[in-house]
Amino acid sequence: MSEKTARNSQMTETSAKASKFFRLSNIILMNLIPLFGVLYLGWDARALILAYFLETIIVVLFHAIRLWYVHWRWGNLPETEARRLQYKPTNGAAQMPGSFMPIFLLLFCGIFIFVQSFILGGFAEKSFPNGIFQAMYEAAIGSLAWVLISFSMWQLVVFTREIITNKYEGWPAEELVLQPFKRIMVQQLTVILGGFVIMFGGGMAYLVVLVMVNIAIDIFGFFIDNAELKLAMTKGDPEKEKQYEEMKKLMKED
Repeated sequence: MSEKTARNSQMTETSAKASKFFRLSNIILMNLIPLFGVLYLGWDARALILAYFLETIIVVLFHAIRLWYVHWRWGNLPETEARRLQYKPTNGAAQMPGSFMPIFLLLFCGIFIFVQSFILGGFAEKSFPNGIFQAMYEAAIGSLAWVLISFSMWQLVVFTREIITNKYEGWPAEELVLQPFKRIMVQQLTVILGGFVIMFGGGMAYLVVLVMVNIAIDIFGFFIDNAELKLAMTKGDPEKEKQYEEMKKLMKED
């Protein structure tokens, strides 16, 4: 192996390690905010639910910007087109043009958030007497303004790093459109469980458990490529390995 090849290989390995470290930091920091709110600021279930709603909205908005940027900058590259043709048979979203992906994301997630908000506002009506959207707005400009700013600033850091490192060069926007859904689904599951805490009552311990479940799922998704974890969960059983690979597809973010 030539010295140049060895140097390039080392740089690639270093870049991959840096990327994994940054992803893990992203998971930890995004989850520390609600955990800090519950443990040190005395958040109740209502505040936790609103914080997760705000995070979901910020994640969706930044991902829509990401899709637009990726398509605008690299959508017409030959390698992008080749990857698009390879990906197209595996996903229905790929049948739509890349330029439509940000709009599709906003429409789909907007409907999803609206329906869930309507349902949550129904069985937790006493906690949101003026409606959950009004409560979300008041929280965003009031007690949870720092949460909104923190989520936004960190997403800006993540996006800026992606631009600097050309992370998604050659990726079609169609392949990235579903990327944040795993995290959104976990967040919204936490929101629903938080609604039950409101209905039936529950103190800090219940809220800490909700946050820790969210963190555990995120951490599991990060380490799902680990060979030792796969072996421990499947015991070498081919059927279990197949199920594990299917689960990995759902858990992976990139």
